[in-house]
Amino acid sequence: MKTTKINCKHCDSDKTYRNGYDEKGYQVYMCRNCKRTFTDKTKSKPVKPKVGMTLDEFRDKHDVEHIIKKTLETLDKELVYEKNDIVKLTGLSHGTPGMTPILESQAQYYGKIGGKVYFSHPDTIKALKEQAKLN
Repeated sequence: MKTTKINCKHCDSDKTYRNGYDEKGYQVYMCRNCKRTFTDKTKSKPVKPKVGMTLDEFRDKHDVEHIIKKTLETLDKELVYEKNDIVKLTGLSHGTPGMTPILESQAQYYGKIGGKVYFSHPDTIKALKEQAKLN
């Protein structure tokens, strides 16, 4: 273990040791000579592990509608996707409850031809519908 000796801020003794952290995350030292404590604010604060998740992180993980909408918003204008491709892009499984109605509610992202559904960027879908390639 690497130790860094630091002199006491009160008596200048080099007989100090680490003694935890203060409420702001700075290292606290204790002096064996004068028995006083002090903090060293010249050192960077320790990195505290992240606990919990933000609302967006929670939605990215568990909210099917949010996941689908976020995926559809990133579709490439140059590509047309089948439903299986969209499912793969979302990272959801085919049996995810509510997925089909949510996909079908996003009409600006899909068109049909021959009973098959295709997805793409809204501009691409609009152009394909105008050209009568999709309905």
